[in-house]
Formats: sequence, C-alpha cells, structure tokens
Amino acid sequence: MHAVGTLAHAKINLGLEVLYKRPDNYHEINTVFLRVSLADTVLVSSNGSSNEIHLDCKPDLGIADEENLAYKAVKKAQEIAAHNGKSTLASLALTLRKQIPYGGGLGGGSSNAGAVLRSLPSLWGNDVLSAEQYLNVAASIGSDVPFFLENMDCALGSGRGEILKPLALKLPYYVVIVAPNIRITTAWAYAALKRGEKADEKRTPTNYAALLPEAIAAPNKLRQHFTNDFEEAIFAEYPIIGGIKQYLYEAGALFALMSGSGSSVFGLFKTDTEASAVVNAITTRFEGSTAHVCKPL
Repeated sequence: MHAVGTLAHAKINLGLEVLYKRPDNYHEINTVFLRVSLADTVLVSSNGSSNEIHLDCKPDLGIADEENLAYKAVKKAQEIAAHNGKSTLASLALTLRKQIPYGGGLGGGSSNAGAVLRSLPSLWGNDVLSAEQYLNVAASIGSDVPFFLENMDCALGSGRGEILKPLALKLPYYVVIVAPNIRITTAWAYAALKRGEKADEKRTPTNYAALLPEAIAAPNKLRQHFTNDFEEAIFAEYPIIGGIKQYLYEAGALFALMSGSGSSVFGLFKTDTEASAVVNAITTRFEGSTAHVCKPL
C-alpha cells in the first residue's frame, strides 16, 4: 500500500470585495488569501487497481461522499487520466480528520481537495496528469482550490479567486477564529449581494498589495481599507455573527473581519495571552460557537 499524509490548512480573507457579476454567472472578486495554522489532517492511500474511491471523514459533515470536495477532486482527476489513456492506481482511500469548521468561510473543503491533488503525483507518478491539468481540476472543483493546490501562504486572488499572485506577507499577530454553529452556503451569500452585470455597476478593486505593508504596521489602516462585502447581508440575516465581530473588538482585537462568505469571524491580537483569554470567553458568551487561536503561516 502507498500512502501520502499531509496537513490541509485553513485560510482567512484579509479583505474581500465582490466587484460584479460576470456573464458566466460567476462573480469577479478581489481578495487576500492568508493560510493559518488551523488544519485538517489528510491521508491518501492506494492499494488496488479498481476505480473505487473510499472516503472516511470524521466528524461526519452530513453530506454525501460524492459532494465532498476531496472526493470530487479525485473523481475529476481519474476522469482526465482515463481520457488521456493513462493508467493509475485508481483505488484510493481518503481519510480526513477535520478541525476546520465546516461551512464557515475558512476553505476547509477546498483545502482538503488541494491537499489530495498535491498527493496524487506521489501515488500515480508525475506523468499521469500535467501541472496544468491538476490546476484545471482544482479550478473546476472550487474557486479557492487553486490557492490550496499551489500551497501558497498568502496571495492576492482575482477573477473568481483562481487567479493568484503570491505575496511575501508576514503578519505578526495571533489570529482568533470564532465559528458560530451556522452554515452559510456560498450560493446564498452571493445571491444576497445582488451584484449586477451593467458596466456602471462594476467597481474598481482596492489595491490591497500596495496598502498591506503600511496596514500591517498600523492596523487602523486594515480597518479603513480591508472590508468584506458579504458582512452587511450576512449580519442582517444572522445578527450573532455581527455580534461576534463587535465582541472581538471589545476584547482588544486590532482588526476583525468575517472570513469568506461566513460564518466564521477572525480577530488579530498582539499576544497569545490576549488571544487565549478571548477563546476561553467565547464559548460561554456565544453558545454553540467554537474558537481557535492560530498563527499565520
């Protein structure tokens, strides 16, 4: 049996703008992806020649195996390999041990898919799929899967999120991630924004790359320029999420923002002591929520 184990890290979004709806029904975005130390464990193993995919995901996410992004990634890669006439050790077992909250805007499913795709060349060989084909698989599975496939620590994301520009960013803060027991679908969140396709409705993206160096040194600049367009609609529908963000500021966060399309909110703190104190208070203040202290990678 051959096996490859790896970590699949979560991400937060340091700013997320939804600029307009494209003719292909996707949305043009502008964001900064930042990986953090919170991670799932992924093991991919192969010991047969059938086309079966076995998925062992704990805890159970309450979705069919076929809807899991890691499963979808392998299935799509198998289809392309077969189309190319390439033989693979196609009987794969995917073992996922989840720490990243599900449906929280932290990219857990996408990160699992990216980790699985990174593992396949070691199991199949480097000549089964090209790097471009792996990237195409990633983009077809989810808009932020390419970020995790490329294993970047920080990157500007544009297009639907699949166009990436690496950033050499070191964030000198502890990150508190608070995940309420609320699952928000990406489709619902985008629909709630009601972005139009007309030329006069298209927004100019904020130049995050130019602003980041000063903003990291002076977090008030983060508050001024780095926003999340989903917050207004999400907070209106789920006031507790807005309440979590407000609480993080009251607890001393230098900067706080909802990640992705929610429902998780993160705050930046100077010290581990401050961050840990907030985490200890969260579960009693916001019943059903979980909280983690982590570091940027």
